[in-house]
Amino acid sequence: MYFFKPPAKLYYMKKIIGYGFLMFLVLTSSYAAKRNYFQHTTFYDLDTDKPVSYGTEYYDNQEEDCVFCRSFEDWFNGPYVFGGNHGIRKAAEDNGMFLNLTYLGNFAANPVGGNSRGASNTSNLNLGLDIDLQKITGIDELSGWGIANTWVYRFGQSLTKDYIDNTFNVQQNYGSQTMQLQSLFMRYDKKFAGDEWRFFLKFGRIAAGDNFMSKPIYWLYQNNAFDGNPVGVFNQTKWSAYPGSTWGAMSMVKYEDGQYFKAGVYQINTDRQDSMQGLDWSFHGRGVNATFEAGWDINHDDSGKSPGNISAGLVADWYDAEYKDGSGRTDTFNYTVYIQADYMVWNLGQVKTAKPRYIVRKGDRYRDLRGIVLWGAVQYNPNDDVAYMPFFANGGVLFNAPFKSRADDVLCFGIAYGKYSGKLRDYEKNSYEMVLELNYKIQVNRFMFVQPNIQGIINPKGGKYSDAMVLGIQFGFNL
Repeated sequence: MYFFKPPAKLYYMKKIIGYGFLMFLVLTSSYAAKRNYFQHTTFYDLDTDKPVSYGTEYYDNQEEDCVFCRSFEDWFNGPYVFGGNHGIRKAAEDNGMFLNLTYLGNFAANPVGGNSRGASNTSNLNLGLDIDLQKITGIDELSGWGIANTWVYRFGQSLTKDYIDNTFNVQQNYGSQTMQLQSLFMRYDKKFAGDEWRFFLKFGRIAAGDNFMSKPIYWLYQNNAFDGNPVGVFNQTKWSAYPGSTWGAMSMVKYEDGQYFKAGVYQINTDRQDSMQGLDWSFHGRGVNATFEAGWDINHDDSGKSPGNISAGLVADWYDAEYKDGSGRTDTFNYTVYIQADYMVWNLGQVKTAKPRYIVRKGDRYRDLRGIVLWGAVQYNPNDDVAYMPFFANGGVLFNAPFKSRADDVLCFGIAYGKYSGKLRDYEKNSYEMVLELNYKIQVNRFMFVQPNIQGIINPKGGKYSDAMVLGIQFGFNL
């Protein structure tokens, strides 16, 4: 915002500096030092995958903006563990730079069943940065344009891999246990036709799972059969998802009433590219993936009406997909179709007051409604010659704010089923694996949650091992 009109020479000088700064960002952002699903539930725009601010203004009226300068109550009710960092975070946001730093932990133990008994904890540290190019440069022609960059550090051992030996990972944040660049992309977001329509475009180092088959509902579970994206697609196609990335581009058009269509195209990485911490940017991949989705976000506004979603999509791959019978034959085309839906069947209305410990949401107020939601998803690949698990379905029920005094708590139950290909040669052939999870997410305050859960793993690896019971706890901090 300008408080006076600068002289023409100063105005053009600012433009030159602005364009120079833009070039600097493009050239250097790759050297900067999806995102876990805790922060997804609160701190990322659901359509554009960029960090958003929920509450830095909390620190505006406090005399001293530092962790050790405030009372325990003021610190505990704030949105970040480290506060506003002496006003730096707010100043950055005012100038178009939005930072997101979070930690997510998954502890799990199996006292019963599986290959052997054990316990482990996996961790995910996520650093996300979004830069609004119009705000930071003052160049009006850059309105709607931005750069986003995410880095992820994962560490810890997997209970599924090291002890149970089942297919559906009981800790959703296990995989790619290293520091890596998760995303680096340009984005463009603009409304048109009298603000009735919205157009969104992103391109660069991205992943399909960031924008397709992804809902806040899925992020409320610890088992990977639910969390992030319904996991069947990874056992049917070569699909990219957090914390990995590849070259890609996606776009979306969305009507104000919630109807949308989006499409994306992505390079299928080689195993070597996936092992290079997100820094192998060569274009010599294994093939190409294209993903399409059409859907309707119902009552995703502040009307107070029951929200829901119904959507369907296609995942298509062009690469040498190997047959599961070990014959060495390949298919050059592979695809999966999916449908997903959710709806709040019992709407108890808004439950939140102005108490500062609650998460303050803005454009997605529908998620603050108290009530019961039913949800489900189905994924199917007709070619079991190349699909490890050609049929997958999951679904469940959740009670948002089961107690009026606990507005951000959620009680969740989910069940997932996957059928193995008939072309496999081991225990899995024509068999299945099933998972049940019951959890309760306790939102301790605006920056911390804990989520105890119990999981049942039925028919691990198609019956190779005895059924397992898993006791887990998911916990996260917004730093």
